[in-house]
Amino acid sequence: MVKVIDLCTSCVQVITNPLCPHCFSNHVRAWLRDKNLPKEKMREIEKSLKKLVFEADSTPSDLKCVICGANKVNLCLYCVTNKVHRILEKDTAKKVTKEFDEDFNTQIWRI
Repeated sequence: MVKVIDLCTSCVQVITNPLCPHCFSNHVRAWLRDKNLPKEKMREIEKSLKKLVFEADSTPSDLKCVICGANKVNLCLYCVTNKVHRILEKDTAKKVTKEFDEDFNTQIWRI
């Protein structure tokens, strides 16, 4: 039986890859360092990523992140990836968004 707390708070599907939004956003930040974006764009992206993590952290979870071990996994990887994709799509050139999709293999998370 699936507990309600093991479901994504956004799409209400079972979370099968428990990676917290904080750890995922850290990976995105590291990836963005090689993109040579203007500082203003980086600040906008950072602000949006922090907002994403803050909103996700506001909902408690019993699932532990496979990287940091914190009980912060309340969004599935599909939803986190889509949210980050939208952030990048809004704040960067299409080339960067396309590279994100390729490097993070987001086509498996798209409908």
